[in-house]
Amino acid sequence: MRVLDLSGPIYNGMWSYGSPLPDVRVEPLASLETVGWSGHLLHLHTLTGTYLETADHLFPGRETIAEVSVDRFIKKAWVAQLTEKEKWGKITADELNRAVSADFKPGDALLIATGWDQLWGHEDFVRGCPFFLPEVMEWVIEKDVGLLGLDIPSVQDPRMDDNALNRLFFAKDRLLLAPLVGLRKTGKGPGTLIALPLPISDVCGTPCRAVFLDEVITNS
Repeated sequence: MRVLDLSGPIYNGMWSYGSPLPDVRVEPLASLETVGWSGHLLHLHTLTGTYLETADHLFPGRETIAEVSVDRFIKKAWVAQLTEKEKWGKITADELNRAVSADFKPGDALLIATGWDQLWGHEDFVRGCPFFLPEVMEWVIEKDVGLLGLDIPSVQDPRMDDNALNRLFFAKDRLLLAPLVGLRKTGKGPGTLIALPLPISDVCGTPCRAVFLDEVITNS
């Protein structure tokens, strides 16, 4: 069984979604030379690196990340291997229809691969990312995707200040996992996704470590 890490690296000064989110800082706090042990200061936010978030991101009072049952972070997963997307490339429902197995069941995880993860450290990673046409989110909701994972940092057109598609997705208590790396290595599935966020109280999401097993070990 292969175990594939789908988590992007977190590092000092990495890419950001911009204001009001602060820059990510990873700085030495203690060293072996000075105090006999090593430690670092982590200045992060909920949308740092590969993160998992809940509907509380847009709907206050909904479940927070620490309230989600841990079994929902372990899912049977399918991967939609789409063609390589360029800057501001559009993702269509027809592409998903052709890429997703007919065996996909409501509640399963769907991971969408566009190849955009290759630009993880590039200045265009966020501001030039591919995006969903509205019909794609309608497709995701119709299929009752339980956990949606992406190798792009947003489903929205980055040139627009609009959360409409995210609001449609989070209207139900679904989970969003993004941005992922390495989805090209997974094949189409099915496999098992394990995405474990930090159990921080009273927040809508946290960074997580996401891995893909190329065997199905869960029925959820």
